[in-house]
Amino acid sequence: MRNQVTLKDIAAILGVSASTVSKSLNDSHEISQETKNNVLRVARSLNYVPNDIARSLKSSATKRIGVILPTIESDFFAKIIRAIEDEATKRNYKILISLSNDTIEKEKEAVSILLNGSVDGIIISLSQETQDSQEYSHLKNFSERRLPVVMFDRVCHEIECDKITIDDFEATREATLHLYEKGCKNICFLSTISQTSVGQLRKEGYIRALEELNKESENLIIEIPNYDQFNPILKKYLKEHNIDAIITSDQLSAICTLKIVQENGFNIPNDISVIGFTDGTIPKYTIPSLSIINQNEGQMGKQAFDTLISRIENMNAEVPKEFTHEILKTDFIKRQSSL
Repeated sequence: MRNQVTLKDIAAILGVSASTVSKSLNDSHEISQETKNNVLRVARSLNYVPNDIARSLKSSATKRIGVILPTIESDFFAKIIRAIEDEATKRNYKILISLSNDTIEKEKEAVSILLNGSVDGIIISLSQETQDSQEYSHLKNFSERRLPVVMFDRVCHEIECDKITIDDFEATREATLHLYEKGCKNICFLSTISQTSVGQLRKEGYIRALEELNKESENLIIEIPNYDQFNPILKKYLKEHNIDAIITSDQLSAICTLKIVQENGFNIPNDISVIGFTDGTIPKYTIPSLSIINQNEGQMGKQAFDTLISRIENMNAEVPKEFTHEILKTDFIKRQSSL
């Protein structure tokens, strides 16, 4: 196997020092543009790949960040990671992605791996199991290791760090009031993520809206533990209650709701209106098209990355800045599924 090309190899070909090659590749002002061009030409011809590990040992910075996600199957997390990747590319950072698959053990494993010095900071959205158990001991290692971390979407108050969320409470409250003003009197809230912080806040926003309407005793909350039980549970509620609107906690449950409601003989939106969370390509093309609370995932991903980099760059400040919790606004996108 051929050995990896080194700075010394490039230096020998050009008759310059390895230091000159290194400075040229890092665009140092000390080196002439002609020398930089020659170094780049030879480096490319030899397929030279910088040794990030060696570079990080010298600078104590890896130019890598870790991202821990519950899943990438949803539009929401897919858009978040795309936004983070875009920002990382602009700043010459690499990202290492780990999936917890919504389990605490996988999340602990990912945290342990990333805490070994392989990244400069971590962006994380907590697993459903972590939030359900409220077991956060593995996350306390962040502050002990002085590793910057930003939580987004699914966050906890027990860990002190920067956080980015949307106003889940207010978004659901406003959606509920909107449906009532449009004539819906028996509004249901359906959740498949009731164990998470976002699921809880969205339910609370729904309940608050009913309180404001003096209808708190009439709340219809459907909590579905998994998608295997989605059809029978929703079908039972449709049969037993005079539902005329459903707000779901996420995009997939909204799409499933559209299908099941129509299969059971109801017209959308004439009989039952439906509103979900997270915009994307699919909600535009469901039949009928799906009204959505847009979480502005691109902005959230960018904000999470920028906040983490700012924290990394100010790690050695004499007076560390206080942790922030930025709450982003949502947009309501009205389509055919709501009145």
